[in-house]
Amino acid sequence: MKKTSEEMKRLVEDFIKITNIKYEDQTEKVREKSKTVEWQFHIGANVIVSKNVNRDDRIQVNVNMRFPPEDAKLLVLKNPSFSKAIMEISEICTTCGVGHQWMKDKEDIVGLAIFSHVDEQTLDRVSFHNTWDNVARVSGHTQKILRANFSGFPSPNNSSDETIDKSMYG
Repeated sequence: MKKTSEEMKRLVEDFIKITNIKYEDQTEKVREKSKTVEWQFHIGANVIVSKNVNRDDRIQVNVNMRFPPEDAKLLVLKNPSFSKAIMEISEICTTCGVGHQWMKDKEDIVGLAIFSHVDEQTLDRVSFHNTWDNVARVSGHTQKILRANFSGFPSPNNSSDETIDKSMYG
């Protein structure tokens, strides 16, 4: 039987609560800004789980990384280190079955989104946590790739970010 949006939201919140990771229901806040998001949770420091209005069949799991202006100067296609990082990040995303999108502001690359989804028909605790783990793991690898290719690229501000360093199962 098909799950309603509210049923999916309730399930997702229960799955999040199992982890004891701090989260916030941002549904009202997001609805004020956009009519495209039906509901949204912000988990830990950087994981977003949401249900878009235009998709009844899935929820989205995203990690959005924002880069400070001093780092954005390094992220240009003319920079061979960045070209190498793009290829490595693309490869890890493809291998792990997650999507990625570089975020731009005019000509500057200001961030990177790593994302995946869970279909409504297969939404259960295991599929949700597997997707969350996968997106968080790829995000962690992506940060390592960027630091390895750019000697001046900083470590994450919060190196003990619960959503990246903690497995959902122990």
